[in-house]
Amino acid sequence: MEKGGILKINYTGREKSSGEVFDTTLEKEAVKAGIFDKNRKYAPIVVVAGEGDLLPALDSILTKMKKGEKRTVSLKPGEAFGERNPKLAKMVPLQEFRKRDIKPFPGLIVELNNLHGRVQSVSGGRVRVDFNHPLAGKEVEFDLSVEDEITDRKEKVEALFGKFFQLPEGKGKLEVKESEVRVSIPSEFALAAAQFKKPFSEQVLKHIKGIKKVKFEEEFLPEKEKEKDMKKSGEKEKTLGKERESAKKKE
Repeated sequence: MEKGGILKINYTGREKSSGEVFDTTLEKEAVKAGIFDKNRKYAPIVVVAGEGDLLPALDSILTKMKKGEKRTVSLKPGEAFGERNPKLAKMVPLQEFRKRDIKPFPGLIVELNNLHGRVQSVSGGRVRVDFNHPLAGKEVEFDLSVEDEITDRKEKVEALFGKFFQLPEGKGKLEVKESEVRVSIPSEFALAAAQFKKPFSEQVLKHIKGIKKVKFEEEFLPEKEKEKDMKKSGEKEKTLGKERESAKKKE
């Protein structure tokens, strides 16, 4: 697989010693492991080979794989989520939690000063919080499969657009004309989408031959049209939800 190739992959990650699955793109695996999230879309993800979309060790292995190939890869802590750092287990005054209207208890995941951690214990007026990654110091294993390599120019742009912006189905328009890509984003998503414009444009210009310019436009609709559009999207999502539930019952 060439570096810069745009791929669709599936993966399942588990802690090696216990076999416990901590992340997967496969709905069946998520249900089986008891980590299914109804708000998440389970499907192959788009990655650019060799561009750091995965852990470096996985990224390196991905460039050695072919379309349709599957591999199981074991990673040492240093290749995965790092070694445990004892200094990242800290005592935090209980008052800090009260200020945020949080009642701490062992196992609670919290965010303090832009750091995520897990409460280990609560004693008197102090709370011990571990800010290490939950998988720090552990060997992990990934099942990787390359589902597809996208080669069509327009499909590459569409795949990268979906990767970065993740708008509801039917929202946003793409037009690929000779050396230019034009992107239209509904005004209600413009603020959320702003941070992804630069990385999306950089990936398109770097990895899709012949594209020399990316232009963005905002799309404004009259309120009545917007309400009608939102209603359609809601009905479509309900239908998809029923189809998913039906499929699960059949399994």
